[in-house]
Amino acid sequence: MALSRFCPICGPKTSMCCMVFSVWGIIFLGILGIMFYTQSPLLFEDIHYEKKASEFSISEISDRYQSTAYNCWIAAGGYVVTMIIAFWQTNWNNRLLL
Repeated sequence: MALSRFCPICGPKTSMCCMVFSVWGIIFLGILGIMFYTQSPLLFEDIHYEKKASEFSISEISDRYQSTAYNCWIAAGGYVVTMIIAFWQTNWNNRLLL
């Protein structure tokens, strides 16, 4: 059988693997975004604040936490798109194999 008959983008194993990784990415980045949005002190090192301790501004730090949270949610949205494509590919492969 020709590979193009199975799937236009990827095969059954690859699409299932992509779907599993996408679900994990959505969960991980969603939780990480929530933690940044609530300004978890443990994640302070990850907001890449380069000023000295005497130059800290609470509003700037809050904005950086919020910006990083939005970036996590945008990346989780990318994983949602990947999961939709992988789900479509899995259904496509199942229809052709049956």
